[in-house]
Amino acid sequence: MKRILFALLSLLMISFGLAACQQNEKQPAAESRAGAEGQASASTPATKEGFTAKDKVVTISGKVLSYEDLQFYQLMNKVDIELNRSVDEKNLEGENLKEKLAYWDEQLKYHDNFNVNLSKMIEQHAMYLLAREKGLDVENAAVAKTVEEFTAKAAQNKAASQLISEFPTDAYKNRLNNYFTEKLLTQQIFDTLKADVIKEKPEAPEIEIAYDTSKNYEELYQSQIASLEIKINAAEKQ
Repeated sequence: MKRILFALLSLLMISFGLAACQQNEKQPAAESRAGAEGQASASTPATKEGFTAKDKVVTISGKVLSYEDLQFYQLMNKVDIELNRSVDEKNLEGENLKEKLAYWDEQLKYHDNFNVNLSKMIEQHAMYLLAREKGLDVENAAVAKTVEEFTAKAAQNKAASQLISEFPTDAYKNRLNNYFTEKLLTQQIFDTLKADVIKEKPEAPEIEIAYDTSKNYEELYQSQIASLEIKINAAEKQ
């Protein structure tokens, strides 16, 4: 589903890598700026990837998403993994459980990748914009209920609660409503596509419906990405 976006990100991250090489060549100049920059970033220390929370990561049709936004998406992805793991622990056993637990461990590591989280953040925001363009909406009450249910599940899950506790509290709470608004609207697009497939193929098995829906979603997503102005600000960071 994300092949075209990963291709885009790969090209841009190559630029990111080239910028890093140029930075090494310009090390003396960088050192001369270190004192001033160090004071400027003292209140927002850089991460292991060299970003501060407020650094711009990507701009999508004028909407700037920061590194803290990216970290939030990473957090939400990992919390979902832990919640899914918990469901499997209750419903599976033996070799089936062992395989699924190994899968969830792999997924946690997968979501440590900068490009993976960037891709998912861009996808959700892009499809949210498409939903708005199509006039789709979601009631505040539905968003609030989703946030409440998610919060309750996370609170009952030790691993999920630990992940959330490590994220700045205000930054976490301030993003929940917007995140689930985007997610619910994106789900509406997927559900609409699925309904169309079922209407066209009422006798089709579920696996065929799922395949066709995913295929149609990918095509729609590719078209949406092509229509947006996307700038990977992270590729310019030096």
